Amino acid sequence: MRYGVVSDLHANSPAWKAVQLDLASVGVDRIVCLGDVVGYGPDPAEVLESAHSAIHHFVLGNHDAVLCGKMDEDLFSDAARTIVRWTRGQLGSAAVRVFAGWPLMLTGPGFRCAHADFARPALFPYLVEAEDAAASWAAVPEPLLFVGHSHCPAIHVIGASGTPHRIAPQDFVLEAGKRYIVNVGSVGQSRDGDPRASYCLYDAARGTVHWRRIPFDLDAYRRAVERAGLPRWEGDLLDLDPRKALRPLRERLDFRPPSAASKAAKNVIDVLDVSTLRRRVRRWQAASVTMAAALLAAAAGGAALWLHRAGRTQTIAGGAEAPIEAAARPAEVNLLSWPAEAVEAGRPVPGWTVRLGDRRAQGAAVETGGDAVPRLILESRSAAHEMAVSSGVVLARPGDRFAAEALFRPAEGFEGSIVLAVSVERASGGRLDQFVVKEPNLRRREGWRAARETFEMPAGARSMRVHLRGRFAGRVEIAGASLVRK
Repeated sequence: MRYGVVSDLHANSPAWKAVQLDLASVGVDRIVCLGDVVGYGPDPAEVLESAHSAIHHFVLGNHDAVLCGKMDEDLFSDAARTIVRWTRGQLGSAAVRVFAGWPLMLTGPGFRCAHADFARPALFPYLVEAEDAAASWAAVPEPLLFVGHSHCPAIHVIGASGTPHRIAPQDFVLEAGKRYIVNVGSVGQSRDGDPRASYCLYDAARGTVHWRRIPFDLDAYRRAVERAGLPRWEGDLLDLDPRKALRPLRERLDFRPPSAASKAAKNVIDVLDVSTLRRRVRRWQAASVTMAAALLAAAAGGAALWLHRAGRTQTIAGGAEAPIEAAARPAEVNLLSWPAEAVEAGRPVPGWTVRLGDRRAQGAAVETGGDAVPRLILESRSAAHEMAVSSGVVLARPGDRFAAEALFRPAEGFEGSIVLAVSVERASGGRLDQFVVKEPNLRRREGWRAARETFEMPAGARSMRVHLRGRFAGRVEIAGASLVRK
């Protein structure tokens, strides 16, 4: 069993999205959260909804406890208390009930989790120095303990000598006779000088712990904080922006061009005509013909195999449509088209581009069931290749908020993964292929599952596409996809 252990998301949506994507890419069986899903950050409702749908197990943090009335506000600093009150106003009574059901500790095979420590978990003391860990080791028997709370990643170790040690974060294998307390750091509000999100992977079968540091969009987080009007405080995450320390470009250039001719480069060719270069190239080509022929012969088998594999892919465009300008459409109106009638496999799906990783083993069609509602059907006999169905281009502005959603229903025997994804094109030409990746983990009636994500267009963005893609063996129905401006 592989666990992703996260803590202290603190309503930081860009950081949590980046960690979610990383968790999906490395592949975990269960996600455990050590508390403080909200507090400090500007997106409590969004992060809580997303975390509640993606995370399997929670423990209670001090920020969660104060929001549901289990701790007094006067235990927090003035700035933190202001944010607690603001956060409470952003959440409804249902959120309070969610927090109230979280335990102080969580146990698993050979490990235990808490927000702060294990001797007095309801008091939430900070575990910072080596001696702080002694009470926790005496209070519980497990060899591996996970905590958060301080937002500073660290490892506390005790062995046969009985002397506790605090060491810097590093990947390790559990050793017999030793016990460990792992502070996984913070996803949304780092305090160790590194603004990147921090979390851990625990492989229970192999007894290994691995660290992950994930960059996220600090500019998007800053804008969200400013929009919410939240206070800043000493040690705020935004103070860790590494770009603040960059000196002007000229100060960072490490070469000083000389002004004296005596210091110029020596024994160089000033100018060379391209015709001279062509003659030289012809001589080099003639000299290397024999070697090239030998190399080609040796590689013929591999090249033939590559060509055979490349020939398996297929792209079926569903007709060129003009890009949709989101700002020109009313809010809450679906910006995506959906086929209105049946389409045979191998034929274009109107408004969508089908990409098959293996055209011999995969296909996409549109069928209408007894309710006459068109459904996209994706079928694949092998999970070795990805297949994807991509929408047309939607033009959008940085800072615009959108919600993307799709309904999936895998057939019996389905194996693999299918996701709703959003890719973003930047005005500079760069592309974020996995800006949003959301698995269908919201249960609906009759076996349907929804994938839904609310997001904000990042700085420099100009357009996006929605993708329904996966690597799987089996059949999956998709009842519809939507993209709306909020």
